[in-house]
Amino acid sequence: MFRTYKYRIRPTPSQEATLLSWLDLTCELYNAALQERNEAWRKQRKSISKYDQQAQLAAIREVRPDIDVPIIAQRGVLSRADKAYAAFFRRCKAGEKAGYPRFKSKKRWDSIEFQNKPINGLIQGKRILVPKMGLVRISLHRPIEGTPATLNLKRINGKWYAMIGCDGVPDKPLAPTGKEVGIDLGLLSFVATSDGEIIENARALKTARLHMERAQRRVTRRTKGSNRRRKAVALLAKRHARVANIRRENHIKVARSLVSKYDTIYIESLKIKALSKSRLSKSINDAAWSSFKNWLSCKAEEAGRVIIEVDPRFTSQTCSGCGRVEKKSLSTRVHDCECGLTLDRDINAAINIKRLGSSLRREASAVGGPRRPEKLSGEAK
Repeated sequence: MFRTYKYRIRPTPSQEATLLSWLDLTCELYNAALQERNEAWRKQRKSISKYDQQAQLAAIREVRPDIDVPIIAQRGVLSRADKAYAAFFRRCKAGEKAGYPRFKSKKRWDSIEFQNKPINGLIQGKRILVPKMGLVRISLHRPIEGTPATLNLKRINGKWYAMIGCDGVPDKPLAPTGKEVGIDLGLLSFVATSDGEIIENARALKTARLHMERAQRRVTRRTKGSNRRRKAVALLAKRHARVANIRRENHIKVARSLVSKYDTIYIESLKIKALSKSRLSKSINDAAWSSFKNWLSCKAEEAGRVIIEVDPRFTSQTCSGCGRVEKKSLSTRVHDCECGLTLDRDINAAINIKRLGSSLRREASAVGGPRRPEKLSGEAK
């Protein structure tokens, strides 16, 4: 399994000055690579590959002796430009919004990628070996597993981080519990399970709204290009980063809790992108369902659990006791059926999701389908 570890690094002032100069030079190379591709196609109708551009690096370094960036970092920049064009053509073929690759401003260029064969001796005690720089202090808050294969240095809100991609990370399957659960994602309650458990929504953005609005107004009042505006922008970025950290921590805790209790988890297959454009867009974006589903998938894969997605249609309207379908508005938070069943609306939906997922899994097993399906879809009856 491939996994990326993120650690805080603490370069000295001279090392940080070198890293900042590398950022400027790699940004310049990226824009030059885009310019060369654009000009070649506009004037000669010729496509240039990343290998053609990588072959020019030696000549460029001879002409520009001021370039002290490691050549593997320059190759990473050209690979990044190639990926941008590959994604552009993929979106064109799929009929999506194309989004032609754009030139990058130095203000938005914050990472240096080192992609090469497996790196030997990357971590030496409490320091990390950065190519052509030497040893840099690193805060190893957890051990690295597997073989380091990629290294990415990123500057976030004035702090430097090392993203270390490792191959061959062993799986850590948990002991089977013999339990399965259906979960319903919501806004009032973040997660409701078919076992009756309700996990509250952290509402990270709503909690920090006052501080973020003040920071945003401070940015608006400052003159563009001034030092005071630069400091105000940095403060606003820190506010946003804190909200993102709270949200991510909550997602990881909830995902770990579910994965440790259940072997199989049934979840809604929501069209989150479409829902984020509705009148509840602010609350939906604050809940960040897509991010939570990604974390749940990662933790389940590591633990050897199964995640099955089911169609969410009518799961909130159908009675989990008798199967009667009755439309309810979003303001109706209690499911009260004529059969006498009364329970929370979200828990009722979670029970239906579990029932539907279990039936789909049995059908897949009956027709000789995969033993451990990762994704199934169906329609509530």
